[in-house]
Amino acid sequence: MYIELGKIVGVWGVKGWVKLHSYSRNRIDIANYSNWWLQKKNDDPVLFKVLNCREQGQGVAAQLNGINDPDQAMMLNGHRILVKETDLPKLPEGEYYWQQLIGLMVSNTEQEIGKISSILETGANDVLIINRQDNSEVLIPYINNDVVKNIDTEKGTMLVDWDPSVLE
Repeated sequence: MYIELGKIVGVWGVKGWVKLHSYSRNRIDIANYSNWWLQKKNDDPVLFKVLNCREQGQGVAAQLNGINDPDQAMMLNGHRILVKETDLPKLPEGEYYWQQLIGLMVSNTEQEIGKISSILETGANDVLIINRQDNSEVLIPYINNDVVKNIDTEKGTMLVDWDPSVLE
């Protein structure tokens, strides 16, 4: 399985470097991965070795093996930057990557609420965006122990302590 870490958004310089938008919390953390799988739309991902990657102004620029001029780099514009899930660092017990939470069925002790469709980073705490069966959305703060009581990624479930009246 692949995890999307960013997107190529342009060309940097005359030696074929690419500009990219990193989805990592610290944008330069994308440089921690020496192999990127680049994917255009629904094509199969293609492996590229990262030779150099650094912050450049407000963005990040990278040099990829085999890309040596701006025309070659421009051909990669718009490609998604993926890494294999197995290349991600192991997290401590009780911590999860967002992609592990998206798709979980959320319920409280009284009812099934819906599936996590995405997660919003707000600063104070992340917010789970839950799609209900009636296509409405519910926002639930992702606060361990206070709101989120149990996560079982193998069963695909999350138990929350959330007042059902908030859902109506």
